[in-house]
Amino acid sequence: MGLGEGGLTAPRVRREPWLSSRPARLAGRPTPAITAGLLALLVAACPLRPATAARGGDLTELSLEELMNTEITSVSRKPEVRSAAADAIYVITEDEIRRSGARTLADALRLAPGVQVARIDANKWAIGVRGFASRLARSVLVLIDGRSVYDPLFAGTYWEVQDTLLEDVDRIEIIRGPGGTLWGANAVNGVINIITKSARQTQGGFATGGGGTEERAFGGIRYGGRIGENLYYRGYGKGFDRDAGFNPSGPEYDAWRTGQSGFRTDWDASPRDALSVQGDVYAGQSGQRTPVAIFRPPFRTVLTEDSDLSGANLLSRWTRSFGPRSDLALQAYYDHTYRRDPSFLEVKNTGDLDFQHRYRLTSWQEVIWGLGYRLDNDRTEGISGVRFDPADRDLKLSRAFVQDEFTLVPTRFRVTVGSTFEHNDFSGFEVQPSGRILWTPSAGHTEWGAAARAVRTPSRIEHDLAEVTVPGGGSPPVFPRLVGNENFVSEKVVDYEVGYRVRPLARLFVDLVSFYNRYDDLLSIEPGRPFPEPAPGVPHLVLPFVIHNRLHGESYGVELAADAAVTDWWRLNAAYTYLDIRLRHDPDSADRFSDAAAGASPHNQLTARSLMNLPAHFELDTVVRYVDNLPTQQVGSYVDADVRVARRFGRSLELSVVGQNLAHDHHREFAGGTEVQRGVYGGFRYWW
Repeated sequence: MGLGEGGLTAPRVRREPWLSSRPARLAGRPTPAITAGLLALLVAACPLRPATAARGGDLTELSLEELMNTEITSVSRKPEVRSAAADAIYVITEDEIRRSGARTLADALRLAPGVQVARIDANKWAIGVRGFASRLARSVLVLIDGRSVYDPLFAGTYWEVQDTLLEDVDRIEIIRGPGGTLWGANAVNGVINIITKSARQTQGGFATGGGGTEERAFGGIRYGGRIGENLYYRGYGKGFDRDAGFNPSGPEYDAWRTGQSGFRTDWDASPRDALSVQGDVYAGQSGQRTPVAIFRPPFRTVLTEDSDLSGANLLSRWTRSFGPRSDLALQAYYDHTYRRDPSFLEVKNTGDLDFQHRYRLTSWQEVIWGLGYRLDNDRTEGISGVRFDPADRDLKLSRAFVQDEFTLVPTRFRVTVGSTFEHNDFSGFEVQPSGRILWTPSAGHTEWGAAARAVRTPSRIEHDLAEVTVPGGGSPPVFPRLVGNENFVSEKVVDYEVGYRVRPLARLFVDLVSFYNRYDDLLSIEPGRPFPEPAPGVPHLVLPFVIHNRLHGESYGVELAADAAVTDWWRLNAAYTYLDIRLRHDPDSADRFSDAAAGASPHNQLTARSLMNLPAHFELDTVVRYVDNLPTQQVGSYVDADVRVARRFGRSLELSVVGQNLAHDHHREFAGGTEVQRGVYGGFRYWW
């Protein structure tokens, strides 16, 4: 791996002659050669001056009341305090991310109850909210500053390309449970909203860097300034190089390296108007190992090669206030994605427009409504045996939502009802209603309940997949083949939840949630009738497996989060989740694979954290995790631990050493990849 004119580069792997059917029409498209180094030169040219904004509050210096009253926006699409939200909301703060030692957004999610994070290999994760963890987490909607990063081709989120300078993240808001009423389709089991700081909050210069055994090297630089009285800006660049995971069956293959840069501006155009514009570009490579079918002996091969990943996005948001009773917001974004995997290529362009208006009708009733439109232009190519029909498609999504909030007893009792109405190209018109109540009988006690319906709409892989042929063999050779179904309908959930938040002691905060979900029309894989296929290659039989909706079931569980300020310098956090998923096939189903999703999520998860501010400006932070066994993934239960030691030198410098996955030399967290290794890295953070 080197850094040249084209940015990050990696050696290419020679292809065998029988793989000459490699995608050609789009493969010659140049990957954007934009890396963190380019912006670093620009930032270095900026004049140095003292930082004018606070670095962000130390978690141990915040009172429990301040934590309970953390401002959130994901539940109601408006600012409100966490303790007054009628939803299972959890907030991961910027300081929690810093003190966890996490180097990726995906790893930071381990801090939340009800969220399963399992490393598949060094650059991929299986993530689930209330179960159904998978490579792309198809039942979870992920947003970054209001920009959806859900991929409509394979249904889900590619976490390896979701990145930013972690020090720019203000908080991560996680809704466990349906969020379709306000956020639309695919928010079935949850919404993850990653919110970055405004440019006003990131003034002055900042640099970070380090390296170690697994996190071999990482670095980032940022500079923020002001033009005039009301226009703030920042620019950043970052990059990293992660070592491959432990592969017990062969050589390493999944090393990962990426460079990214971006900017943000925030302009207070008038006392009523504010405009924010931000964007990012990235390019990188992630190692992959992909089994591929070939239609002549030996009938299979394994491609070991880097995937090329690159993209860019641009987002603009205008807000206007009409006083305390009314405001509106208009947001538009564009997103470009280029992904060249060993066996497949996707180029996607997305344009999205979103309008929202909030107004208070009376002192006790407030309405939020909005409209939206999205257009995805998706272009694909695959090697022989991997094909979409049509290969290219434009996907259109229209949506409208409304939510009405009634405060029946001021500061005591509130009722909220609403729904989203959407139209997509595959399943047509969808409705996702919800109702919520919140009761605060006394200070420090909050009770709430909710019922909601949400859907995961069909993606191209269910509707347009012409074939993914799996390596086979035998005499005559037989090849399994997965195909889509144009009659596939939306997966559906009806969710019931109750929650209780209490502050029983001045230094203790407890958040308890229980839930029951009923699922219908879940994805199943149904075997079809084998048929002969004379070409390509030697004559062979194909055993088709067709995507259908012949699975249903339910899940239920309990989620507990507790925060205790033991002393002024020591804080303890704990998060526990119990989950049970029971899936059943419809009477006409012959599927014997899909119900394995119930065994891919742990019944029990427990995370305990200790954060200490020690004398001489030292910090000692420990995280211990217990994860129950995953029967269908052949992963046993395990305990793991991370430890971070840091020292601050005034307000300008912080040095840290982080040990990760310390309980095992290496262990598996999910099937289909490599094992997670014990690692240690050192790092610094410097402000000027």
